[in-house]
Amino acid sequence: MKGVALTLSCIETLQCLDSDHRPVLMKLGSLTGDCHPLNKTRSNWQKVSTILDEINTPLLNNIPNDIVSTDDIDYTIGALTNHIRTVVDNSSRVVPANSDRKELPRDFRELIRAKNAALRRAGKYFTCENRSHSRALQRKIKARMEEVKNEN
Repeated sequence: MKGVALTLSCIETLQCLDSDHRPVLMKLGSLTGDCHPLNKTRSNWQKVSTILDEINTPLLNNIPNDIVSTDDIDYTIGALTNHIRTVVDNSSRVVPANSDRKELPRDFRELIRAKNAALRRAGKYFTCENRSHSRALQRKIKARMEEVKNEN
């Protein structure tokens, strides 16, 4: 539509694996309309990866080794798509979109970043100084975590 000004009030990605593109749902209208979803789907991608690494899966064992016709291709694509969809669905959970989880204080987040950097450094360069520095930061984080818990 040319020459028409529309306001896009909301774009939501859909959790579908029906195509090779990320399907989206776009709602057109005024910006005053509330379109925030009530729930989010959180996927554990580490679990998905682990399950997909398994070779001996009954659903995948039904796929023929010699694919010669377009029907075989369609069947194979459908079986693989269903397997991936099932794995992702089983590795996902629905959580409230507007959780009342409090954000950690800025100094605490910076301390965690420093600790992670120190752990990476200690893992890469095995020196007593690097290990003791990372352990000291871990102790500081543990103490600060208790303070944060007591504040709330």
